[in-house]
Amino acid sequence: MTTPSDPFQTPTQRLRVTFKKGYQVRWIGHLDVARFWERAIRRADLPLLYSHGFNPQPKIQFASALPVGFTGREELMDIWLSPPQDPEEVKRRLRAQCPPGFEVLDVREVPLDEPALQSQVKEAEYEVRVEKAFLPEHWQEDVAAFLAADEVWREKRRKKKQVRYNLRPLVLEFRQVGEDDEWIIFYMRVRSAEGATGRPDEVLAALGWEDVPRRIERIRIVR
Repeated sequence: MTTPSDPFQTPTQRLRVTFKKGYQVRWIGHLDVARFWERAIRRADLPLLYSHGFNPQPKIQFASALPVGFTGREELMDIWLSPPQDPEEVKRRLRAQCPPGFEVLDVREVPLDEPALQSQVKEAEYEVRVEKAFLPEHWQEDVAAFLAADEVWREKRRKKKQVRYNLRPLVLEFRQVGEDDEWIIFYMRVRSAEGATGRPDEVLAALGWEDVPRRIERIRIVR
């Protein structure tokens, strides 16, 4: 929390909110998630700060955008409030504004001068479930070949251009961790830094499993 030198300046607070994005809202894109939280903060009657200028923007910062169709077990966002509030009260108020699929897990104060949340992200961990009835018979060989490779080239669109990149170095761990009557369950840990981000759906596509029904949940953001 700031202690302003100007006696007429209101102190500012930075809070880190840990929240869940569940299965019910998996098709909501990142921009709509941001709009939801802005509205939820306003409905909770919390003093959210906005940027200055012609088009003021809410002072909300996410660690990493979650792709459409993914769920998130412990997503992170920072919000700036003025005047400061009790974090437990903020948690209570935000929880009251959450529909099914969104849940506030934790709210805590962090230093105002801490680096931008997005710049702190290094890796991400995922649980990836694929429907076993749709997998090819040789799926284990597919995984072994991917892990043994030094290069797995993929393309993505960036700034209106198709960019070719090597996916393999971005995948730090990829292993089966479970199985039930319906799903084969994998754990995946990928790089998640600016300009070097691995995505589980790209790994599935590289394996030739684009059409295999799946559920992908980000279980942790590593900073």
